[in-house]
Amino acid sequence: MTIPAPATPPRIGLTGGIGSGKSTVAAIWRDAGHRVIDLDAHSRAVLDAPGDGVEEAVARFGDRFRTSGGTIDRAALAALVFADAGARADLEAIVLTRVDRAVAAEEREAAAAGEALVVHDSPLLLEKHRDAEYAAVVAVLARREDRIRRVVRDRAKDRAYVESIMAAQVTDLERIRRADRLVLNTTDREALAQRAQHALAVLVGAL
Repeated sequence: MTIPAPATPPRIGLTGGIGSGKSTVAAIWRDAGHRVIDLDAHSRAVLDAPGDGVEEAVARFGDRFRTSGGTIDRAALAALVFADAGARADLEAIVLTRVDRAVAAEEREAAAAGEALVVHDSPLLLEKHRDAEYAAVVAVLARREDRIRRVVRDRAKDRAYVESIMAAQVTDLERIRRADRLVLNTTDREALAQRAQHALAVLVGAL
């Protein structure tokens, strides 16, 4: 007799614009014992370690993007793909195929462990129109100036860089329209933690 595989736990999508505090919410939920799958980390891993993802990227974009360590020069490639929509689509196809495989493997682990849910920490969830893949979507919101100040302070980026990223992401109005729950990051970490835990508890109760 074939034993069926455990059902995949419900997915909660967590998203938010640059500097919003999304990663802080992800850490809060992770510390509370929930499985949080960092899609951005999986994405970086495709190009930050020698492997088939690097080889496919080199075949598409050229050996000049390969570093001496056998990885991809992410800054040089980013400069190319931000200016070329076709190149950006090709890179996304290379990366996302492998990210989806890695995420599926983590979800199988969660199912085997009997976990009640999985959270996808996904900065481009709405931009990639993947809303329908989730039981619910949570968006983290913060004031524009607060977001810019955080990124400039914590990541040593200038204002123009932050604003260019914001321009490529959906607006907060779009996040409000499409998310099932909102977490406001407008005061301190303690308040954010309370709001994040409440939002997830409401969603878990509805699953």
